Amino acid sequence: MKKLMEPYVFVNAWRFLMVGVLIHLWIIGDSMSSSFILILLLLITTSLRWRFPLPIWFVFIDVFICSLYFPYTAISYYGLALPIFELARKGKALFSLVLFSVLFFTSVSSSILFWFFFQALFFGVFSYIAIKNQEEYRLDVDEQRRARYELEKIKTDLLEANQLVSQEAELMERYRISRELHDHLGHDLTGASLALQAYEYVQDPKEAETLLQEVKNRLERSTKNLRETVHNMTPITQIGVERLEKIMQSFYQVEIKYQKSGNMLTVPAYIWGLLESCLKEALTNVARHSNATKVEIDLQVTESIVRLSIQDNGTVKKNSLSGSGLRSLQMRSRSMGGSLAISNRENGFILVCVIPLEKES
Repeated sequence: MKKLMEPYVFVNAWRFLMVGVLIHLWIIGDSMSSSFILILLLLITTSLRWRFPLPIWFVFIDVFICSLYFPYTAISYYGLALPIFELARKGKALFSLVLFSVLFFTSVSSSILFWFFFQALFFGVFSYIAIKNQEEYRLDVDEQRRARYELEKIKTDLLEANQLVSQEAELMERYRISRELHDHLGHDLTGASLALQAYEYVQDPKEAETLLQEVKNRLERSTKNLRETVHNMTPITQIGVERLEKIMQSFYQVEIKYQKSGNMLTVPAYIWGLLESCLKEALTNVARHSNATKVEIDLQVTESIVRLSIQDNGTVKKNSLSGSGLRSLQMRSRSMGGSLAISNRENGFILVCVIPLEKES
């Protein structure tokens, strides 16, 4: 922000410097009171520009003040450098050239006055270009900031949508399983239970044998349906904690010490996806950026949270702590209401991911 203010600091410095030059001319010149009043009026207009964003037509007030003192003091001609500068600073350099016409109607040294006007025009154009570049830079920064904000919002929305889809898929799978058990297994078990109740009151041996055979048939069908349902539920690929353990087993670069505690079945599928990404990212960083020889992995599941801690005994470069992969994982953990802490301690690099578990009503 300090760099963005430098053009305006230069503009105000030039304005008051020119007023100082006019005061110097007054001191070494005639020292008339009319010249002092002229300088005082120009100082007031300069101070107003310093404090307030005045419109461009305000320069005509400077020109009017200077023209009033043309007959009385030569300093009024030098005072025209201020409106020349202001016009050029506003991008009206061609209009400021009109003021150069006074060079043909004054007894003041035209060569000195010309170069005095020229430097005002030059610094005015320079200020115009600098301020314009500053505004374009500010607009570009605002646009990039807006684009980053929209991108972060889109990422957060996608993560939340992915979480909702995972939850919906889990609920649909539960509904499918319950429907399968109700339609097939539940029907046969209910029939078998009723047949057993009727068996107690049957006196005819043949009828009793028929009921008993019906119970056997229903139990066999129930067992078969239960076996098929469980077989269909079994995933082809490993998921959950088994997937994490598979990743650890395939990592041969360093020794891994692994321990777990808690009921792993209470962890939803979308959380396992995040934990798997954390484990892969941490082990990848160990292999690429660390000289560790041992990694300790601790997975804890309680009634309210799931916590994954990964710590090695090596050293990590500072720039490896802020990679895009870790930043993405931090964003994903925040979208789930959790946190991902990363630090480089004396005894090694540690990553801790904590995600809250939703309590089922």
